[in-house]
Amino acid sequence: MSFNTALSGIRAANTDLQVTGNNIANASTIGFKSSRAEFGDVYTSTLLGGGSNTPGSGVTIQNIRQQFTQGNLKFTQNELDLSVNGEGFFVVEKNGDRLFTRAGTFGLDKDGYIVNGTNATLQGFAADADGNVSGVLGDLRVDVSSQEPRQTTAVNAAFNLDANEVVLETTGARFATNGTGINEAQLGAKVATTTTLNLGTVAGSIIFSPTNATAFTIRRTDPVSLVTTSVDLVLDSGSAATPASLANLINSANFDSANPVNVEAFADQVTGELKFRDLATGVASTITLTIDAANSDANALTAAITAVDSPSPTFTPQASPILETGIPKVTNNYGSHTLVIRGPNGTDVTYISEYGASADETASELNALAGVSATANTTATLFATDPAALPTPKVFTNDGTFRLNGVNLTSTGVPDMTALRDEINALSSSTLFGISASLDDLGNLVVESATGRDLEFAFDGTGGVAEVQGSNGVAQIVDNDDDAIRIGGEVTVTLQEGYSIVSSAPTVPVYGGSMFGSINVPNFFTPVPINAFDPQDQKTFNHATSTTVYDSLGNAHVMRQYFVKQPYDPADPMTSPNHWKMYVQIDGQNVGDPDPTLPSPQNTEATMAEFNVHFTPDGTIDPFRTDAMLISNWTPIGEDGLPIGGLGPLNVLQGGTIPVAEPPASSNFEIDLAGSTQFGSVFAVEELDQNGYATGRLAGLDISNTGVVFARFTNGEAQVLGQVALANFSSVEGLKPVGDTMWAQTFETGEAIIGAPGSAQLGNITAGAVEESNVDLSEQLVNLIIAQRNYQANAKTIETANATTQTIINLR
Repeated sequence: MSFNTALSGIRAANTDLQVTGNNIANASTIGFKSSRAEFGDVYTSTLLGGGSNTPGSGVTIQNIRQQFTQGNLKFTQNELDLSVNGEGFFVVEKNGDRLFTRAGTFGLDKDGYIVNGTNATLQGFAADADGNVSGVLGDLRVDVSSQEPRQTTAVNAAFNLDANEVVLETTGARFATNGTGINEAQLGAKVATTTTLNLGTVAGSIIFSPTNATAFTIRRTDPVSLVTTSVDLVLDSGSAATPASLANLINSANFDSANPVNVEAFADQVTGELKFRDLATGVASTITLTIDAANSDANALTAAITAVDSPSPTFTPQASPILETGIPKVTNNYGSHTLVIRGPNGTDVTYISEYGASADETASELNALAGVSATANTTATLFATDPAALPTPKVFTNDGTFRLNGVNLTSTGVPDMTALRDEINALSSSTLFGISASLDDLGNLVVESATGRDLEFAFDGTGGVAEVQGSNGVAQIVDNDDDAIRIGGEVTVTLQEGYSIVSSAPTVPVYGGSMFGSINVPNFFTPVPINAFDPQDQKTFNHATSTTVYDSLGNAHVMRQYFVKQPYDPADPMTSPNHWKMYVQIDGQNVGDPDPTLPSPQNTEATMAEFNVHFTPDGTIDPFRTDAMLISNWTPIGEDGLPIGGLGPLNVLQGGTIPVAEPPASSNFEIDLAGSTQFGSVFAVEELDQNGYATGRLAGLDISNTGVVFARFTNGEAQVLGQVALANFSSVEGLKPVGDTMWAQTFETGEAIIGAPGSAQLGNITAGAVEESNVDLSEQLVNLIIAQRNYQANAKTIETANATTQTIINLR
C-alpha cells in the first residue's frame, strides 16, 4: 500500500513539473494564460464506510486550472495588433470551427481578411456603405482594392454672415444717346477747305494817299452762330506794286484795327489774283467786300481790279467776286448738347458737349463728373456687295488705297472679306487700337470700336468703292479721293443713386443732330443696378468661400459660393430685412437653369445660380423663407473647357427635384445651409461637409477602443469597415485549450456571450498593443523547487517501504 501511495505522489509531482515547465516555456507567448495543477488526497473506503483512523491512499490530480488574469500590454507599431483590456476573448474561425483567443496578433491575408498567425479569421460585425454597423457576426475584411469614387449629392454647410456688412449694390439710372443722327453714316469731304473770296486780277501799281484814298468794308458771317462781324477800313497811304503788297496793306489795316475780322487777304502766286480767305478752316462762312465809293477820291482799289465777271469801272465787289464757300471735314454731325445734372445735395452741374465730338471724347468728359459714368461704342457695317444698289450693284473693291481711320488697308475683299477682317484685327492693339472686325451671316464686314472712337472710311486715291452703314440711318457710298464716310458712336450714361438729369436739350443755336432725347420721353431713364454682382469683381460681393465637389467619375471641381447683402426699404414691400443672396458657380461656369423666356439660343444657356437666404431677427436662418437650393444645371468640364463624360444635369423643367435620388442619375446636388447665422462678427465657415470623394487606395487603419475598424484612404476619405467582436463565458475555466493560444467552447463554459467591446462586461480594445503572457517566472521557479522536493520525498517513501518489506521477507 505504501508503494502505491508514494507512486501517486511521484505522479503528482511529475504533473506539477509538467504544468510549471509549460508555464515557463510559454512565458513569452502572446496571450498565453498560465496554469496550475490542483491535487486532492485519496482515502480508501468500503460500501459501509471506513474507519476514522483509515490511512490515506495517496494523491490524485483534481484539475489543471488556467489563470485568466490580465497580462501586461506590450505596445507595437502594428495597428492590427490588438489586446483586450478587461474580460473577453477575440472570436476567430478556422476551418469552420469557432475558437477564442486573447492573442491579438492579426494581419491581412491576400484577400484583405483580418487573420492571425494560423490563418484563423477574426470575427466581427460588418458595416454597410454608410458606415452603419450591423449585428450580424461574420469575417472582418478590409478592401485593399481601389475605393470607387462617389459623386457629390449633398453639401451641408453652416456660415456666419456678418450682420454689420453694408449693401454694395445700389440702383441708378441709365440713358443713352438716342437722338437723331446717332450712329448714322455721314458722307462729306475727306479734307476741310476754307471760304475764299476772289476779287480778280490787280492791274498795275497803286499809290494810296489822302487824295487817292479807298474806303471799304469786310464782312464775315458764321454759319453756326449766324453772327456777322465787320470792319471798316481806309487805305490812304502806301503803295502796292504787286497783288502781294496790296494784300499786305489790307491785312495791316484789318489786323491793326480795334475789331479785326477773322479774314485774311492774300495773292494767288500763280494767277496774281487778289483773294480773301476765312482763317477758320472748314467753316462754310460768307465773306463780302463792299467799297464805299462816296468816301474815296479816286476809288483806287476799284479801278485797280479787273473783275473776272464784270470789268466795268462801276464794279461792286460784293456782287461780282467769286465766293468759294469753305467745306468742313466730314464729322459725325453730333450737335452740341447741354445736360444739367443734379447731385444728392441739390447742386446742379452743367455739361455741354462740343459739336462733332466723338463718343469716346464725350464719355471721357462725362466720366470726369461726380456721380456719372459713361461708356461708348461705335459699330459700322462695310457691305461686301449690295445688289439692291441700282442701277449698278455696289461691290466693295480696293486697289490698296482703302483707309480706316487714316490707316491704309491693302486687302482687296474679293472673293470675301476674311482677309480684310484679319488685317484689321492684326492692328487692333497698335495703329487701330481698340478696333476689331468680324463677318456677319451675309459675309459683310462688321467693324467695331470698343472705345467709341469715330470710324472713318475713305480712299487715298480713286481705286475703290465702299458702301458703309451705321446701326441707324441709310448706307453711304464713297468711291473717290475727295470724300469720306464717318460714323459716330453711341454713349451710354449711368447716374449713381441720388443723381438725376433735370434738363437735357440741344445747345442754342442748334447745329447738327441731337445727341439725347428729352427727359420727358418715356423710358428715357432705365433703372439699373450699380455695382451689380460680378464674380470677377471682389467689390461686388460681401463674402465668398470655396468647396470641392466631385462628379460621377471622381474628378474634383471647385464650387464657389458668393454672398451679397440685399437692400431693405421699410416703405418698399418687395424688400425685407436680413436678406442675402447666395450665388453659385462651379469651375467658374454658371450652373443655373436656362431661362425659357429668352430668345434662342439664350433660352438653352446656363444662367447664374442664385438663391435667397433669409435670417430671423435673432440671427438664425429662416428655413421657411430661405430657398431650397438645388444645383441642377452643372455639366462637369475639364481643364480644356470641354465636357469630360460624367453624368450631366437634370434641370427642374426636366424633372430635377430635391432630395437627389441615390444612386444619382444626374450631376445634381443639394446645398443645405442649416445652422447658418447672421451675427455681428466676421464671416466664418462654421461647418462644411459634402458626401463625394475621388478614387482612393487604402492608406491606413484605425481601430477604436470599442473595436470599430476605421479605414483611411489616399483621397482623404475615411470609412467604417466593421467592428471587432468579443466573447465571454459564464465559466471561462471551462474553456478547452486547443493549441496556438486558442480555446474552444465546452459544455462547462455555457453559451458564448458575443458583443461589442465596452458593452456589458466585455473589456475595451487597445490597438497597436498585444497582451503578454501572465506567467510570473519567479513564482514558477519556486514551484519547480517545490515539485522537485516533493518528487524526491515520494521517492524516499518508496525506498523506505522497500527496506521494511525486505526486512519482513528476511524473516525465517
